[in-house]
Amino acid sequence: MKKLFLIILIIPLISLTQEIQQVEVIKSEKQIEKLTELVGENEIKIDFLDFLLFPALTVAYEKTSNSYSGFGSTLFLNLGGGDSVGSDYSDKFILTPYYRFYFLESEDFGGYGIFAEVFTKFVSGKYESENGLGFNNDLINTESYFDIAPGLAVGRKWINRKGFTLELLFGVGRNLLFDSEDDNYSTRTRGTIRAGVSVGKRF
Repeated sequence: MKKLFLIILIIPLISLTQEIQQVEVIKSEKQIEKLTELVGENEIKIDFLDFLLFPALTVAYEKTSNSYSGFGSTLFLNLGGGDSVGSDYSDKFILTPYYRFYFLESEDFGGYGIFAEVFTKFVSGKYESENGLGFNNDLINTESYFDIAPGLAVGRKWINRKGFTLELLFGVGRNLLFDSEDDNYSTRTRGTIRAGVSVGKRF
């Protein structure tokens, strides 16, 4: 009888212990902050999409201010060389500061997961324009330009325990200094795209 009583008493205790262990697995806000500090709050990344398509070098720096937001800047350099201008891509230099908001999961290191960002592109480059009188090569001019393009982007970032990151990003913006009179006679457009596939390291 005593053995039966002990068995009935021990079974609920075992169940209670298991439940307590399961609760301890869930990370608290302080644990997330400690993990963020462990892998670092600074990040350097390289965009391989631009390098493969154009080619161009795009490097970025990001500072994770807390678990839910970060800010940084992206630098784009066109490696095409020379003064020739392609019909599809004419940007030579782009500086893009940004601020982003992260939507975290229960297990993370902070500055991780799905995000939304606001950005502003500062762009300089060269483009081809026609004078509107014909289509001969001698009527095509190469002109320099500077533009500012604010916009919005969304993306997804993954990070491992060693601090290596993988980021996918896509966004759109509007060129504020675009001249509507040149719309029909140049390779420039009113809109701009911000996209990338980046690999980085937190430190």
